[in-house]
Amino acid sequence: MKKVFLLSIAILLTTLGNTQSVEIEGVRGYKFNGVSPILDSKGESVSGYYTHYLVDKGEKGMRTLEFSIIDKGVTKVTTAQIELHKWATLNNTVFNGKYFLISYDDRKNSQIVFTVLDLEGNVFATENIVSDKKRGATSVVYPAANGEGFYVVRPAFVKNRVKGHYLEKIGNNLEKLWTIEDITDKGYIGIAALVNNNDRVVVWREHGTGIKKLKPQIVSYDASTGETVFSRDGFDGESTILYNQIRIDADNNLLIGGAYVAGEKYKTVNNTGVYLLKLTSDGEEEFYTKIVTKEEIQPILKQVSKGVSLGSKDKVWCEDLVIDGDEIVIVSEMFRKNFNPKPQIVQGPRDLITGKFIGDIGYRNESGKAPKVTFEIMDYILFKFAKDGALIEIKPIAKEKYNKLTVYTPYVNLYGMSMAAVVERLGWFDYGFTTTNSNGDKIMVCSNNAEARKPQVFSYELKDDFNKVQINLKQEANVNLDEGKVSYFKTMRNDGPKIAVAYYQRKLKRITINLESLE
Repeated sequence: MKKVFLLSIAILLTTLGNTQSVEIEGVRGYKFNGVSPILDSKGESVSGYYTHYLVDKGEKGMRTLEFSIIDKGVTKVTTAQIELHKWATLNNTVFNGKYFLISYDDRKNSQIVFTVLDLEGNVFATENIVSDKKRGATSVVYPAANGEGFYVVRPAFVKNRVKGHYLEKIGNNLEKLWTIEDITDKGYIGIAALVNNNDRVVVWREHGTGIKKLKPQIVSYDASTGETVFSRDGFDGESTILYNQIRIDADNNLLIGGAYVAGEKYKTVNNTGVYLLKLTSDGEEEFYTKIVTKEEIQPILKQVSKGVSLGSKDKVWCEDLVIDGDEIVIVSEMFRKNFNPKPQIVQGPRDLITGKFIGDIGYRNESGKAPKVTFEIMDYILFKFAKDGALIEIKPIAKEKYNKLTVYTPYVNLYGMSMAAVVERLGWFDYGFTTTNSNGDKIMVCSNNAEARKPQVFSYELKDDFNKVQINLKQEANVNLDEGKVSYFKTMRNDGPKIAVAYYQRKLKRITINLESLE
């Protein structure tokens, strides 16, 4: 069945508190995917915010996806609606600085569907990419820098088996600019992440025959031609680095940080430590610093530990690489994946009320059980380095209360680090972003998702004593916290000292976005 794109432009009539707040009503939580800022290619300048969710079932066999664009001043909402098949999978929505690309995989009809929208919600381009096989109708998309198109990763088949992928650059009109075919005779090749600027496309490539035998590589391509510039193996002879963060500077040097594991096995259960790696534009190593968890991190963490829970060891999830003058700061949060022994008849209703879960809460296995674990987001931990990569300081920042959510199928069996990547993508970690205050000092802005009745925002200085300040949320009166608990809470950057704060109340089916000030 051919898919029909339906477009409607509307100005939301509900504005609150002298244009400091907007509401979006009728948002069912089952398909709510959070609120995201519309950022420039450097991730710093904001032009608005967006979210998407299912609003109704549409025609027979179809579902209506509503895509909402909120302006930078948080005064209006522009909406567009897309009809997609009920078995289709919305893989992701990205913004390249000029246009949105909404991508979904329609396996029933063996096709990938792309729709490009402008900032007003108008359709700019559409395309259906037909696959010879249903399992080939799957893709991941990434924004190209400075509004110059998008990147697409989709599977490549050899003799009826997936043996690699195609990496393609497409323009805003969805025309194909170049294609790389990356296949192997044995095992698997995949791309776990992609970052880019005007000159380079850098991917985190994984090759192997299974999760424990995967070998990562950092591969740099020329953004205009797709030609390979260099590749770097993730195994250094002693340990294997894992993906967390990659930055490309103005000279096309790479700054890479995250966790690493001992040995050549690429398993992501526990990490041996944290690393910071800098490569030149030609792939030469400028510095490579490794910090061992057992010897250097654990003794410091004992100062803020709140005890032991039944489950896996504490792990470090690196969320940002911040350049602060002559210093480099890795911003991280600790997490733990715990066994959840509560019967679903108890856990399920509680999760539906709080909204603190990810995955399919209605799924049951052959035994009629709902497989689940608890994901616990713990204290912040900051790693501060000199510009030559030398470690200066490890700074843990304790939280008063930890944020916990239940993880269901299809995420429940993921390794810890892979599960953390999903939790971050869905917006559940407390760290928000780093900005500059009125004194010119770097501060990190964080939310407190542990308090469903009274969400909070804090800022922490990255200098000296890492002073903590609680932000006065003046527009919070626009959110009736007594009517419904906050299931989702996120703070996002705006201009100068301004921030946008998003609330989702699952019981009320309502998203509220307020404009607040850090000062």
